[in-house]
Amino acid sequence: MKPVSLHCSKQIDNLLDESMTMEANGKVFASQDHANPAYVRNPDLWCRDLDITCMSPWNSSGGHKKAGTLVTPRHIIGAAHYEYSVGTVVRFVEKNGIVHDRTVIGKARHPECRNYSPDLTIYTLDSDLPSTIKPCSVMPSNFNDYLDTFGRIPCLGLDQEEKALIIDWRAGGRMQTPTDSKRLIFHENKISGDSGNPAFLVFKGKPVLVTVWTFGGAGGGTPIADYISDINSMIVTADTRASVSTNYTITEADFSTYRVFDAKKLMARFFAALRKLRPSWFKKSPETSAETSAETSAEYSSSEPPWDTSAECTSSAECTSAETSAETSAE
Repeated sequence: MKPVSLHCSKQIDNLLDESMTMEANGKVFASQDHANPAYVRNPDLWCRDLDITCMSPWNSSGGHKKAGTLVTPRHIIGAAHYEYSVGTVVRFVEKNGIVHDRTVIGKARHPECRNYSPDLTIYTLDSDLPSTIKPCSVMPSNFNDYLDTFGRIPCLGLDQEEKALIIDWRAGGRMQTPTDSKRLIFHENKISGDSGNPAFLVFKGKPVLVTVWTFGGAGGGTPIADYISDINSMIVTADTRASVSTNYTITEADFSTYRVFDAKKLMARFFAALRKLRPSWFKKSPETSAETSAETSAEYSSSEPPWDTSAECTSSAECTSAETSAETSAE
């Protein structure tokens, strides 16, 4: 597994324990009162130290549904098939429970959205959120250089009940049910009403947005990494419709900043430097034969065995328009 893939896996796996339960450790809030409003963070949440203040637990259009996620200090991303309108109040909560409400003053759906793809809408808010509400970064367009699509990298995914669920990333915006027993403690299928909620990789202790839910089952949606420039253009469009100019763009996670200790490379650099300082030490002895050199070099050669991808899940969730029609009529 590539180093960044392994790192992202450990970011979640190292937080899990077989003794944990969904009831005690899976809920973001110990209590929620949308009417007052009052929110108390769950001190026993399995990812309690992760800053996920970018997720919104409530809005005046869908209540705890029609989720949105903060991607700049002033912009929210959500599912196009499950939108709220201009004038909607959207709520964010600091880690200490302080509530911040903002009003949507402009929005832009992806111009090519057809049949749930690309299922993205951007909203412009009436003012920036404070620095205590952290926008998330997004999956970078060059993620294939750093992540394995054949591995099972766990993701954090939210649902309409604000549960911190775990699913395995498959590729793009598609997910699959975990096979690891500890991850399975916090796995649930996505259902009607979960659309728009985010799914994150965790990189260097911070959430990286992979997709927002469109499909049920293990879950899936539009791969954010494939639409970076489009989303930035949608921000400009939403701002224009709101008669503001924020100059914000989304932030791609920089996976290249992850450094791995490479003993082989370090030793190579050491001997290269030593060869310059003491070249006489590296002169071959007359008795050294080509045969001996070949045997010595062969002794230290190795090749990595191929990865077994036969166990990769091939199931996919099916999209249904029932959510749109049923929940729109329920408003």
